[in-house]
Order: sequence, then structure tokens, then C-alpha cells
Amino acid sequence: MLNDSGILYLSFVTGNYENSGFISGSSGDRTYFYYHNLDYLEKELKANSFETNELLLKNYKKADGTEEIHTIMISKKTIYQHRA
Repeated sequence: MLNDSGILYLSFVTGNYENSGFISGSSGDRTYFYYHNLDYLEKELKANSFETNELLLKNYKKADGTEEIHTIMISKKTIYQHRA
């Protein structure tokens, strides 16, 4: 329930949703990690009156030394008015 002209911030790792699952951090804690498809999210946002203002890709170094790319999307809810 975002206000008119509200801003939506999404941060995720692009990947196949079917590869989502539990991962363990360096402390041994487990969390469920979801992968998302960028094209799908862009289409869904547009279909729901959002315009993506910024798309950033950030390298993230994990505790095990590997890197993954995090995608950051900043989108604005748009309100279309009918012209008379």
C-alpha cells in the first residue's frame, strides 16, 4: 500500500527462482534466499504503474571470498490522469 507517487526500493540477486533455498552465513545462521528474474520484475512493475528511475548493479563480496552481483531497483509509482 504505497502512497501516490511513492518510491519503491528493491534489492535482490538476479537468478533462477528455482535455485532459491537455504543458505548459511559465516556465523552458521541459515536464511531462505530467493533469486529473482529482472525482466519479470520490470514487466510486473510497469504493469502495476511503476516507472523504474534507477537500476544499479553492485558487486557484493561474500564471507567465503566469492562475489555476487546485487541488483538495486528504485521505482516510482505513477498516476495517470485521463485528459478530458
